[in-house]
Amino acid sequence: MGTLKLAVFLAYKSIFKGNRWSLLLILMVMSLSFANLLLTPSILSGVTDAIDRQRIDTTYGNIVIDPQHNEYSIARTRDIEEAVRRVPGVTGVSSRLTSSALFEYEWKLKDRPEDKGKSGTWRVVGIDPIHESEVTTIHRHIFDGTDLEPSDRDKILLGIEIAGGERSETAPFQTLQGARVGDTVRLTFPNGVQREYEIKGLFRARDIAVADHTAFVTRSEMASVLGRDVYSDRAHQMVVRLGDSGLEARAVEEIRALGFPVEVRTWHDYSGALSGVVSSFDIVASLISGIGLVVAGIVMFIVIYINVLHSRRHIGILRAIGIGRGAIIGSYLAQALFYSTLGIVVGGLLFGFGIQEYFARYPLDLAIGQVSLVLQPGTVVNAITGLVAAGIFAGLVPVLHITRQGIIHAIWGK
Repeated sequence: MGTLKLAVFLAYKSIFKGNRWSLLLILMVMSLSFANLLLTPSILSGVTDAIDRQRIDTTYGNIVIDPQHNEYSIARTRDIEEAVRRVPGVTGVSSRLTSSALFEYEWKLKDRPEDKGKSGTWRVVGIDPIHESEVTTIHRHIFDGTDLEPSDRDKILLGIEIAGGERSETAPFQTLQGARVGDTVRLTFPNGVQREYEIKGLFRARDIAVADHTAFVTRSEMASVLGRDVYSDRAHQMVVRLGDSGLEARAVEEIRALGFPVEVRTWHDYSGALSGVVSSFDIVASLISGIGLVVAGIVMFIVIYINVLHSRRHIGILRAIGIGRGAIIGSYLAQALFYSTLGIVVGGLLFGFGIQEYFARYPLDLAIGQVSLVLQPGTVVNAITGLVAAGIFAGLVPVLHITRQGIIHAIWGK
């Protein structure tokens, strides 16, 4: 206990009675290192979180209900909707009829019928606009025109990557090259039905993989195109929204327990190649965190090592007056722990009340949407553990080296 008290006393004197600029520099290095260890993984986690939100908000909801593997459509959709809405946690259900179609814009201006002109093939989804707004956020992303109404039969809502124009991320020749609200497009469906629609609205959901390449008409219009009255109570897909995104597994089991002949999956099952992209971001975040930790450790080692070297004569004098090697090593270990702890506290405050607040107010405006920082608990634990370990290593190694030297060598540097 005497050695411990002496070590703490020496550490206190060295920290608060020593060079103030050295203390300030070490604190600054520790704080910025800790904030940096939190920042980079949080940005990458924010990107993956934005990708996941896009898939939930604009395309799949939380849960997707499909026909059985040997069926093309789901029967009795009204009964299924009523039953699913009673499942705890469900906030919305939307039934969809899905097809593809050849889109033609300004087709009357073509010189010859066989000219491609401004055309392309995209997905068309028939929806009930009211129910769809309970599940997805497409209606919030309409930047020109208005949303569909349940009574619309000759109106269409186009994704920006179909319409094209200045806001589009797709090459112009792969779009309709600037279709606008109020213009007319002609759709030719796989069953040969050909119809003309007025563009009622344009939306940009920033989901360039699916949603922005999709067009919407009303469900009654799509049932008419398919040409069968039975489709008034059928759907190719049903999407379900939950109040809490962490309840998918339980909700899936409860929907399956209803006993309807359908396949029930979560949005994760539809991730496909995007799951690989998200996993890649997680790997990159881990690599950058590791590299950042190593760099922080090296920087701290250099700063503290220089500080210890400047205290070499002081260490030699302490040993000359009879203070044991253990007390001296303990004092520098206590200093390293103090610097690390203070750096973590100050760096955490800087990140939480400075950097994180800034990104909350001014998120990164990327092609996938608004990206804010997402701080995972594991990131904080790893940063604290790594910084403390790096601080101890940076303080312990140089003092062990100096205390192994002779007293005269330590005092005179020879």
